[in-house]
Amino acid sequence: MAQVVRGMEGAMKAMDLEKISAVMDKFETQFEDLDVATGYYENATSSATAVGTPQDDVDKLISMTADEAGVELNQEMKTPEAGIAAGKVGAEEEREEGLGERLRALRN
Repeated sequence: MAQVVRGMEGAMKAMDLEKISAVMDKFETQFEDLDVATGYYENATSSATAVGTPQDDVDKLISMTADEAGVELNQEMKTPEAGIAAGKVGAEEEREEGLGERLRALRN
């Protein structure tokens, strides 16, 4: 890349369009090669890190950390929909209770 930049500086000083075009073509080729190499590296590293640690080891580490912190893990987690619905019901009940209290206060 440094050579391309130096070549571009020389071509710009001379204002030779053929030279500028050749340097730009070289730059484009090097950039495409770099893009391919980067994509290959990203795929290789993501594949290696995703497969490298077995799920059992991860679960053991989570359990061990929770035990050290004195936290109990709930193995049977609710589905997100059930948790959201329960949260909405609880919020509705609180809202209705608050409205009921306000109504009682207005009546007295």
